[in-house]
Amino acid sequence: MTNDIAAANKALLRRFYNAVYVDWNMTLVDEVVSPQFTSHDLSDGATGPQAFRKYYAAMRLAVPDARYEVDDLIAEGDRVVVRWRLLGTHRGEFAGIAPTGRTIALRGIAIYRVDAGKLMERWVVSDLYGLLEELRELKQPFPFSGTNTGNLNTN
Repeated sequence: MTNDIAAANKALLRRFYNAVYVDWNMTLVDEVVSPQFTSHDLSDGATGPQAFRKYYAAMRLAVPDARYEVDDLIAEGDRVVVRWRLLGTHRGEFAGIAPTGRTIALRGIAIYRVDAGKLMERWVVSDLYGLLEELRELKQPFPFSGTNTGNLNTN
């Protein structure tokens, strides 16, 4: 029975990514995203389908041709892991950065918890710093990268 649940959850996420993150059909969000849905990567604490739509509406202002590509989809029990790439063109302000017209690729991994066919929770880790660095064309490494020791006394 656990394999059946995992397979159903995996199919749900495959459908969700295709409809929502490729075709941008937000009507599926109301059907699949629970009113209690929490995305643990968002700092404002907003929950549910409305918060989900608001977040992605803002993202699409910055990258109007955004589309996700799924590289891996792994399911066990009530969890589904998605390794993804967000591809598109930076045409609107993003994180205080004016549009650059550059092609972007953001990579990440999301873990979803599914209950009774509804997305309940999500945890996301992505290379957002790498994307911001690319857009800003930073010349210096991130200060905690391990390559910049500054004036640390090692004696």
